[in-house]
Amino acid sequence: MKFRSVFVCLFISTLAFAAGGGGTGGGAGGGVAPPAPGTIEVRTFSERIPAGGTVQVKHALTQPRPIMTGGGSMYADNFMIDGVALSSPLGDTAGAAFLLGGYLYIGIISPSNDFGTNIDYPFLTVTMDLPATATTGSTLPLNLAGALETSDGLLTIADKPGVLTIGGSVSLRGVYPGGGSWPAGTELQIEGTGFRPGTKINTKLKTSNAVYVSPTRMKITLQQTANLDQQPFTAINPDGSQVTYYSYLRGKLVQTPARPLLRVTEPVFQMLTHAVATLTVPALTSTQFVALALQNPTQGPVSVTFLNQATGAQSSFVLPSGGRLMEDVSTLLGGSVVNTGDVITVTATSAIQILGINGYEDQGVVTPFLPIF
Repeated sequence: MKFRSVFVCLFISTLAFAAGGGGTGGGAGGGVAPPAPGTIEVRTFSERIPAGGTVQVKHALTQPRPIMTGGGSMYADNFMIDGVALSSPLGDTAGAAFLLGGYLYIGIISPSNDFGTNIDYPFLTVTMDLPATATTGSTLPLNLAGALETSDGLLTIADKPGVLTIGGSVSLRGVYPGGGSWPAGTELQIEGTGFRPGTKINTKLKTSNAVYVSPTRMKITLQQTANLDQQPFTAINPDGSQVTYYSYLRGKLVQTPARPLLRVTEPVFQMLTHAVATLTVPALTSTQFVALALQNPTQGPVSVTFLNQATGAQSSFVLPSGGRLMEDVSTLLGGSVVNTGDVITVTATSAIQILGINGYEDQGVVTPFLPIF
């Protein structure tokens, strides 16, 4: 439970920090000075997005730092969260995000401590829909508060904030499928706002030319097998407005979670996949629960079986391609009671993404964990 203690204390302090509105200032000095002792420097990209569009807020480290655990928060009031992604070279970093008091809080776990070791792409992205009522020309600061545990100890995030400006003509909301390995001939649907017949889509992948479908959809076709995770897609309109989006798989929920706290939770999956996982139910109070989130990045449906080894309670579920399921373990087992020490086994017919989530309903907080694979 060490991570939970750090996480909850961290969020209390970052909430006070964010509410103060001061942040780290305007970044004067251009980043020439080295980070202050006890800090880890983050740069948040500026974005220009039209009202009613979608912004992907991108956070990058200014220098590589191996991160073990930690978390951050960012202002998200009046925004609808579309998804959160974490990037690491080995693909085993995971997390969970939740909304509380107008802020999005993100917990991070990196079992190989490789999170933050690559600065070639953002280490954290948050995708949010903007209100259609936003005033063109208005601005909003984009920054990240929090702390990350490294080999040098727990370091406070020192953010060089960006600015969200309401303007431009195009935005990107997602690429579908957005993650996993897909063969040549796969058609990628690109969703956003403000697309025109002359809109161009640039990517590092080998694809066909983009085809305009509607103001909210474009499509391109892969011309060779490609892994879609962490790939940048840039939409450029004839008027020069452009925006870049880093792809990831945000599966479609196959059913609404039974618990209200899970309905405001975004699971952040490892890119790694597994066919078998086990977890041991911890001691829980009446306001705590343990849950599992599963996501299918494969090209076909996957049958998933849940078994309580202590009681024999068992249930099965078919997860479609690109589907996501997130429920407490009791609900996943058909409502059967689970007790402290019960061992729950998850078995899938093909390897999928699996994440554990601890929920604390009295605090409105969730924390991620990884089952035993």
